[in-house]
Amino acid sequence: MAARKKSFFDGILYVVNTIIAFLLMASYLAGYIDPRIVSWFSFLGLAYPYLLLGNIIFAIYWALRLKLKIILPTLAIALGYNQLGELYQFRGGNQVVASGTTLKVMTYNVRMLNHYKWLDVNDVPQQIEDLILKENPDVLQFQEFRQLSPKLQVKLNYHYSSFKEKTGAVGQITYSRYPIESSTTHEFAIPDSIGSKGKALVCDIDWQGRTIRLVNVHLASIGLKDEDYANMGNLSDKNQDQITKGLNKVGGDLKAAFYRRAYQVDDLKDLLSESPYPIILAGDFNDPPSSYTYNTITDSLTDSFITAGDGLVRTFNRGPLPLRIDYILYSSELRCFNYKVRTETLSDHYPVIAEFGYR
Repeated sequence: MAARKKSFFDGILYVVNTIIAFLLMASYLAGYIDPRIVSWFSFLGLAYPYLLLGNIIFAIYWALRLKLKIILPTLAIALGYNQLGELYQFRGGNQVVASGTTLKVMTYNVRMLNHYKWLDVNDVPQQIEDLILKENPDVLQFQEFRQLSPKLQVKLNYHYSSFKEKTGAVGQITYSRYPIESSTTHEFAIPDSIGSKGKALVCDIDWQGRTIRLVNVHLASIGLKDEDYANMGNLSDKNQDQITKGLNKVGGDLKAAFYRRAYQVDDLKDLLSESPYPIILAGDFNDPPSSYTYNTITDSLTDSFITAGDGLVRTFNRGPLPLRIDYILYSSELRCFNYKVRTETLSDHYPVIAEFGYR
């Protein structure tokens, strides 16, 4: 009788494993299927870390039971082998390079420097100034930057912003230690009916006698509010109607953001293809590595995390998913030496830092 119950239980588990395995395999298509055509794959792409973890747990369980059922989760994981490197990197740490020989780039969505007191921290601007001083980047790219009075102290000689520099103005800004030879703000070409277009800041800097094109982007936000994250974290406290209503709202917001980013990234790729110079593209993409956004843009650029990252990294510190949605990407004329993410909670994002040299 006990053996029969155990066999029945294993059968139920294998049904669940089969569903999770096929969902994991379907999530691999998220990077290739335009969400404007089919959006469900984009949702699965967001769930990729959990689907992967579920299959790993099942694989371990079947292995301990010495069951051939281990083949299914193992196969599902193996089919996405290339995607594993976008989530986790096995490395021994950063390289040691001579001071002043690399171009150190930092990107950071600072969430308006906590102007609306989302964080219970009084001195966020001062702590961000201290962080910048400690890291001493050559290039600093902010998203959701708010102009303060007095201004945030950034000891870099040159800067370019997407907004009129008056107190209270919000947008993107790029600072550089090296001369900015030219600069422009590119508004993404997306239909007016989709929502706000968004912008890319383009700055050409002179470094070591050559020109590098810096691109600072903030792609369409998911648009979830504090209560949305709170609701997702407290589903057990809700009744069925509340859960359904909340999930429908979150799903609708996500779908709208998928659409906007698809238009933005297609236009961004065209913009980058016109560059006569090596490119460093950095910013808040609001999409994980399993997404159409990421796959489209890394077709021509390299992710600095894959080149020089270590371990499991998250750059967005809210919500249940360990999301890496802030990137520093670069073109083939450059080489990435070091990569890291600082984990001070001074925004809903963490700053990403990478160092580069010429090949």
